[in-house]
Amino acid sequence: MLINYQNLSDHVAGLIRKMIMNGTLKPGEKVNQVQLAEKLNISRGPIREALRMLQNEGLINHETNRGTFVTTLSNQDAYEIYTMRALLEGKAAELAAPNLTTNDFLRLEELLAEFKTAYQEEDLEQEAKCDISFHHTIVLASKHQRLIHMHQQLDTQVGAMFLTVASVVPERAKLVVDIHKHLLDVLKSKDLEKVKKAFSDHYLHTLKDLKKMDVF
Repeated sequence: MLINYQNLSDHVAGLIRKMIMNGTLKPGEKVNQVQLAEKLNISRGPIREALRMLQNEGLINHETNRGTFVTTLSNQDAYEIYTMRALLEGKAAELAAPNLTTNDFLRLEELLAEFKTAYQEEDLEQEAKCDISFHHTIVLASKHQRLIHMHQQLDTQVGAMFLTVASVVPERAKLVVDIHKHLLDVLKSKDLEKVKKAFSDHYLHTLKDLKKMDVF
């Protein structure tokens, strides 16, 4: 029987991504390909391909003669990720606001409720997923395909950044719920100038707060 190695690599990448997102694999930790192959009962080929995929996402870093490691996010990473999202999402939210439907707003309310529950249950992985889904729902409504694509490319890194921050400063997760409630209220106002500023400021203020707390 022929094995679809591409699908297998995608599956393995998903498993490793989940391990990074839930903290099983921690920043700076070496990824042992032999142990992963034994654990998953597969050859090392699909694992090598999966790691290449995750390296392209910025979650994995390969060092010559040393091995493969989970990326440790730095001050520069935080600066680049948050300033890029500020630029992209400010415009995306401005474009999205007139297009958001009643169902979209209901979905955003549901995600806030799910986020609050995840926070209460200390489920960091689910918190990160809710955060990404909340912003993704809004950006999709922009109907700007290139902007959507660029925004999605940063999703995994933003998720990893969220988990890094939540692990170091867990009390900030509760603030995120309140902050997103404010963003939702601004969206409902349909004031495009305020919408653009609120979403851009969301990331810039977060970056400023993280610097004050010396997280990175």
